[in-house]
Amino acid sequence: MKKLFVLTLLLLPLFIGCNKNEDPKKEGKTLSTAFDSSDIKTVPITDGSFSSVDLKYSLKKGNDYQYRLTSITDDNQSIKADTSIAQIIKQTLTYLLKLSVKDVDKDGVMEIEFTFTSVKLDASGNGKTFTYQSGSKLSAEDKKNYSDYEAIINNPFTARISPKGDILEFFRTDRIANKILELKGLKDSVSLEEKKMLQQQISEGALRPLLTQVFRKLPDQQVKKDSVWSLTNPPAQLPFFEMTNTLKFKITSFEKYKDDNLAVIDAGLASQYKISERAKQAKVTVKSPSYTGEGKIYFNLSKGLVERSKTNLYLTIEMSMNAPSRTGGMQKVTQRQYTKTTNILELL
Repeated sequence: MKKLFVLTLLLLPLFIGCNKNEDPKKEGKTLSTAFDSSDIKTVPITDGSFSSVDLKYSLKKGNDYQYRLTSITDDNQSIKADTSIAQIIKQTLTYLLKLSVKDVDKDGVMEIEFTFTSVKLDASGNGKTFTYQSGSKLSAEDKKNYSDYEAIINNPFTARISPKGDILEFFRTDRIANKILELKGLKDSVSLEEKKMLQQQISEGALRPLLTQVFRKLPDQQVKKDSVWSLTNPPAQLPFFEMTNTLKFKITSFEKYKDDNLAVIDAGLASQYKISERAKQAKVTVKSPSYTGEGKIYFNLSKGLVERSKTNLYLTIEMSMNAPSRTGGMQKVTQRQYTKTTNILELL
């Protein structure tokens, strides 16, 4: 049976083939995919009017909201043995995302329809460059290669979001799954169980990480200037170690932006790791893997949403082990990886 492909919206595997994009489709209202990485210009609020606040999302029923989400990745990897191999990958991936609030219940839980209206990819690696723009003319082969993106364009799904930013459940992701299978030529060759598994992968592995940039988890208690809180995620199981990540937040100020009031939040990320038994049994040496981060979030108190955010994530991994050499003996093989990812969210 043909293998199902996992949706990889945050990082497209490179070197899948080159294409020329032509004649993007015209839409009634065009929003730019050109991102703005600068801080927004605000005025500090110093009159003490915000002694404490309850951070919560309060999008209005019947309203539409537009966001631009950009992810910039610089990935450097090397393998050193009797010879050395290095690879540098650079990627900029931008989404335009429309939110339509369909309902808000008595507890403030929002039912929101999400529509990706545009996706743009610019990537380079090993001397090759790749460009994808949704709405451009693509060959059948390129449609298959970029099916993860083609399947989400103007193909809405729904999620329920709590006032504190919990993504409670997804609906209508079956249409995205159907489109992926159709583009990859697998529509008639997968079982119902496999299709449900793909839907789960789409919801949890692709859509949830994207939506958590828009709806970050907020504290249950009221907060004020200099308030801090943290959120520890379940351990991430990697081949030779597990990593537990803790997100840390601090309100640094309250500021005015146009006619709205903002809470300015500093964000950080710290991690702890534990070497797995598999690594010990395979005699793999893992040298202090590190996953850290920092950034700033502007939460709009007047509108009950994130106005803008910019965060940087840094991943460093070094592993070594003995492996057979081409001459028949054993040699030490060392693999190093350093990845920086910058995520920028903008309310348009």
